[in-house]
Amino acid sequence: MTFAGFKLSPGLFSRNAVRRLAAAATTLAVLCVGPSAPAAVQAAEDAEAAQRPPVVLPIFATSKSDDCYDSGLITAIKRIASLSQNFINRTGGIAGRQLIVNVLDDKRDPQKAAANLSSAVADPQTIAMVGMMNATRAKAAFDASSKNLKAANIPFISDISVSKIIADYPSVFTTRPSEDEERMPVIAAFLKEMKFDHVAFVGEQDNVASGNLGDALKQVLGANAIVADHRLILKDSKPDATAVAAMIEDLKAKNPGIVFLSISGDARNDVLSQFKAAGFTPPMFATGRLETLVSKSGGSIYPNDVYQLAWDGFPEVYSERLRDLLLTSIHPEYWVFQGEKNDAAPGWKDGTCKVRDDDVPPDPLNADNMRALQTGMRYADMIRLIADAARSAPASASITDLRDFIVTELGTTYAAGKGMFKGRFGDWSFRPSSRAAARAPLLVTLPHGVGQPQLAPVQFLRLRNDAIRRIDTLYADIDLIHADRIDDNDQTFLADFYLSMNDKNGASIDQIEFSNAYLDPGSNSREITIRPIHDGGKSDAYPDHMKIYQVTGKFLYSPNLRNYPFDTQRFSIDIQPKHGSAAFIVQPPPRNLRDKSVSVDGWDPKDQYVSFDEDFVRTVDAQTLEPSVVPFYKASFVWLMKRQTTDYFLRVVVPLGFILFIAYLSIFISTHHFEAIVTIQVTALLSAVALYLALPKLDANIETLSDRLFLFTYLVLSIIIAITIARVNRRIEPIGWLRKSLAFLHIALVPAMAGVMAYYVYLASTA
Repeated sequence: MTFAGFKLSPGLFSRNAVRRLAAAATTLAVLCVGPSAPAAVQAAEDAEAAQRPPVVLPIFATSKSDDCYDSGLITAIKRIASLSQNFINRTGGIAGRQLIVNVLDDKRDPQKAAANLSSAVADPQTIAMVGMMNATRAKAAFDASSKNLKAANIPFISDISVSKIIADYPSVFTTRPSEDEERMPVIAAFLKEMKFDHVAFVGEQDNVASGNLGDALKQVLGANAIVADHRLILKDSKPDATAVAAMIEDLKAKNPGIVFLSISGDARNDVLSQFKAAGFTPPMFATGRLETLVSKSGGSIYPNDVYQLAWDGFPEVYSERLRDLLLTSIHPEYWVFQGEKNDAAPGWKDGTCKVRDDDVPPDPLNADNMRALQTGMRYADMIRLIADAARSAPASASITDLRDFIVTELGTTYAAGKGMFKGRFGDWSFRPSSRAAARAPLLVTLPHGVGQPQLAPVQFLRLRNDAIRRIDTLYADIDLIHADRIDDNDQTFLADFYLSMNDKNGASIDQIEFSNAYLDPGSNSREITIRPIHDGGKSDAYPDHMKIYQVTGKFLYSPNLRNYPFDTQRFSIDIQPKHGSAAFIVQPPPRNLRDKSVSVDGWDPKDQYVSFDEDFVRTVDAQTLEPSVVPFYKASFVWLMKRQTTDYFLRVVVPLGFILFIAYLSIFISTHHFEAIVTIQVTALLSAVALYLALPKLDANIETLSDRLFLFTYLVLSIIIAITIARVNRRIEPIGWLRKSLAFLHIALVPAMAGVMAYYVYLASTA
């Protein structure tokens, strides 16, 4: 092919060549237009980036094959990850490239985990990787792809609990805290506080996480403090009874003050049962979920205190971010992750599995669903963190450059104490030395005789100078007596409640800040009145060590008026430490022990719960330009209340129904009385408008259900008027089939539309 005397080869017009020519032409044009050049160059780069191949982000997940029904974890991860993928792609992608998220399930097979990691590392379009929880499978996968993983320098945000596994891989981070920097200092401080001088360890042979805990205890506490170290061999996920008996006899002879038990799965409870049967039950510091140690009768299956470290929430307390997600979602059923029936589960053969009753609506707040939601949100936070780290990367960067850029950002911008990513599940930052999450673990205990996990009386937090600080747990409850004067425009309400707290650690209401109390603009003070009821001393009327106060005040709330007036609103009393030097963490009583009776004018109480949120104060020293982040916790005692709608039905719904009915009846008047018909219909429309203007005004920035109801009424009345006019039109009236069609629409369409809207309002009022 020739052009202007030049001979052009066919390969010149390949797709890549055309893109290069277009970019060159755009750049040349930019050089000719002067001041607008920078914007045009950026536009050219963005256009070129949008045409590049998409980048891939693999997610390493694990499903279980022995549950009667799938846990829903994989379903939650896939569904929520796809939401993050769509959001990132709508907001510019990764440096202008579209993102594709792939979920890779290892099915608890180390070889499968290794194969998944190997394929992800080998893919040239892999921009980053997230996931992988189990330490044993993670070690097998890392060992198999060690050389390629280091060379690729792919940013990898994992969930590995053993930070030593990632020590030799500079691009790998973990959302779990480091043993050396977070866990062991807290454990050492706890043992010192509780005066446990002699410690025994019982772990699991060939389990990376268990072995790492035992080794870390020896390193931190010293060999002399560890009086016994036993590593049991599990066969078919069960310990050998003879070996366990011999281990217990050895521990009896050495009489440790506390035993660290790191056994996975059901084997842990089997070992605890043998301790109980042998009559030797020292305090335990165990891994795994404490809820499985609670018997059906409500007591503990182990007759002594059991402790553990926890990161993902407090006992009897919800994550405020996840509860808010469920409460404000237009489709809350989207957040229900019911797993499918697992026919391969052994329980279907021996009869232990029971068929699920599909007629019972699923509860999004049950433990399994909340665990799936938390897992899905954790993975979604990892994906969003990758996108956030790449936000300022140049659009012209290659895949290799993007990988390097993200790794650098994760290690600097999100370094502990300097920056933090605020996600749906939690707030994320990393220790520069270990690349592990900077998250303070909580001490949780299952006290003997209580039968309910709760925060331990003391907690330990790491300060900026890496010192360990002891803080107290505030065992407190709020009993709402009455709430009134709820104002949707001012977003305030009056509350009268009792605040009770255990005073064993010197707790007092003077330490508490009601953070959502209304601040009077005139006096610049919070409108709260506090009256002491009991000072915590000896009393025949009140429990010892309980301080009780009656509090009356005006509080703020944030109404969501999308479904007004058939809405359910969240009212809360938020408390947090008044001073940073007197920090505390709130532990409420179990839900079944809280008083749920409350009187609220115009509202029906529906639910009550306690939630927590972790916030942070971000500061920058204007002189040294050194950024810093100071985290803190706050607790919310929440009541969900549904607005009573009897008044709205009588004042709005019923009059609108009569207005529509009268307008509908007018269509049966003879068309010879056209003026009378139109007068009735227009009067009906004006009456609906007047009724809307007469209602109390809401300062809502969204369209409420009440607004939609009136707009629908205007639409129906306008259709009635339009069809009436069309039926007497001189051009339409002679056409018989068209005239009959309009009459049919008048008679059938209007009632059908009104019926659909009535059903919609009915569903909203009963939701």
